[in-house]
Amino acid sequence: MPRKKQPSKPPEVDNLDDAKCVIQALWDRLNDLEDRLKQNSRNSSRPPSSNGPGASSSAPAKKPTGRKRGAQSGHKGSKRMLADSVDETLSYYPGDTCVCGGAIAISDSPYRRHQVFDIPSQAFSVVEHQLHQGQCGQCSKTVRATLPDNVNQGQMGNNLLAYVAMQSGQFHQSISKIQQQLEQNFGLSFSRGAISEAQGRVSSVLTPAYQDIKETMRTEAVVHCDETRHQRDNENRWMWQVCTAELSCFMTHFSRGAWAAKKLLGDNPENIVVTDQYAGYHYIDADHRQLCWAHILRNMNALAESWGTNKTYGTTLVRLIRILFRLQHRHERNALSEKRYRGRMEKLRIAWREQLELASRRCVTPRYQNRCKLLLKHDDMCWVFLSHDGVPLTNNEAERSLRSYVLWRKGSYGVCSHRGELFRQRILTIVETCRKQKLNPLNWLRAILEATLNKTSYPLLDDFKAASQ
Repeated sequence: MPRKKQPSKPPEVDNLDDAKCVIQALWDRLNDLEDRLKQNSRNSSRPPSSNGPGASSSAPAKKPTGRKRGAQSGHKGSKRMLADSVDETLSYYPGDTCVCGGAIAISDSPYRRHQVFDIPSQAFSVVEHQLHQGQCGQCSKTVRATLPDNVNQGQMGNNLLAYVAMQSGQFHQSISKIQQQLEQNFGLSFSRGAISEAQGRVSSVLTPAYQDIKETMRTEAVVHCDETRHQRDNENRWMWQVCTAELSCFMTHFSRGAWAAKKLLGDNPENIVVTDQYAGYHYIDADHRQLCWAHILRNMNALAESWGTNKTYGTTLVRLIRILFRLQHRHERNALSEKRYRGRMEKLRIAWREQLELASRRCVTPRYQNRCKLLLKHDDMCWVFLSHDGVPLTNNEAERSLRSYVLWRKGSYGVCSHRGELFRQRILTIVETCRKQKLNPLNWLRAILEATLNKTSYPLLDDFKAASQ
C-alpha cells in the first residue's frame, strides 16, 4: 500500500529577521488565497450563475424610485387584439321580452366579441403512402413503385423536423425532454435515436445557410469573438462564436488555441475583432484587435477588493475605467464635442498607463503585478476604438450570444458524435441570427426544408428577410 505524502514542514529559522520574512511570506500567501476565494462574476471571468447567495451582483444596484409595483397612474394598458379568422362562431341572444313586459328588438351586430384561444388535443396528421408492385407479363420481372422526390423518406414531416430542431436549438431541451414532449403533448412516440437522426437531417440542410453567414461575417467592419467549454463524450472541447449586432456564427472545435481562432476569423482578419485578453487571439495585429474593457474592469475590481497596496492602486484604476465609460457614453449621446472627447481621452490614457506602471512594480501580489504588466504590453489594443469609429468598448455582444449555448449545455450536457456537434453549431447560428434580426427561426427552417425537399431555390438569410417583409 503506497504511503501518504506527508505535508512539508514549516521552514526553520535561526533569528528574528528570518522569522519576520517567513511570516510575511505566509501572510502574502494567505491574502492571495483569500482573494481567490472571493472571486465572483464581478471581479473575474466567472459566469453570474456561479455566484453564491451572498455574492454581490455584477450590475450596479438600482436606486429606489419610491413608486409602487405594477402599472403606474396614466399607464396605457395593453390587451390582446381579436383574431381576424376564427374556426367557430357561437352567437347568444337575450330573451324576446323585457322584465317590464315589452318586446325586445334584437340588433344584427354583437355588442361584444369574446374569443377563447385553445390548442387541439391531438395536433398532428398522418399521411400514408402506399407503394404497389406489379409483374411483367413478358419477362415476369417485378416492378415496384417508388416514393416521389417531394415526400420525406423518414417518418417525420418538415413541420415536425423543424419543431424538434427548435426545441433543442432555441429552447435548450435535451433529446430526452423532446421525447417526453412529443409523447405528452402530441401522443407521438419516437425513440431518442430517431430524434437524434432527425436533428442530423436538419443539420445537413442547414449547411448553405451556415456557410453564407460565416462568409458574411468576415466582411463585417467590427466583430466580437468569444469561446466556452463544450463536451463531447468525456473530452473537453470548445464552442467558438463570432458575432455582430445582427449576425452570429458558432463553431465547435477540439482546440482553444490560435488554430481554432484562425479557422473562424481567418489567418489575417481585416476587420476589427473585439475580444477578451485570451492569448489565443494574440496572432491578430494590434491595430485590428480591441480588448474588452468590461473584462479589464473585472480584473481591476479584484485588485481593488484585495489588500494593502493592491487595494490602493486597484481603486484608482477602477475609477479611471469608470471615467472612460462615462466619457464614451457622453460622446455617443453627443453631449461631448469631438475635440473635448479626444483631449480628455488622451489625458485619461496617460494617467491610465502611469498608474499601471506603478501597480506593476508596487502591488504585493505577483499575480496582480503580472496582470498590470500584460495590460502595459497590450496597451495599443485597449485604445483601438479611438482610431476606428463604431468600435465598442466591451465584448458584451459575444457574451450575450454565447449565453444561449451555455444554457443548452447545462440542461443537456454534451454530445456523443461529430453529427451532434455540427447540429449544435448550425442550429445555434440560425436561431441567434434570427433573434438579433427579429425573425422567426421556425419559419426560416421550414422554408429551408421545403426548398430542399422540392428542389427549389434555397432561401438564404437575405432571401428569407425579403420574403418576411
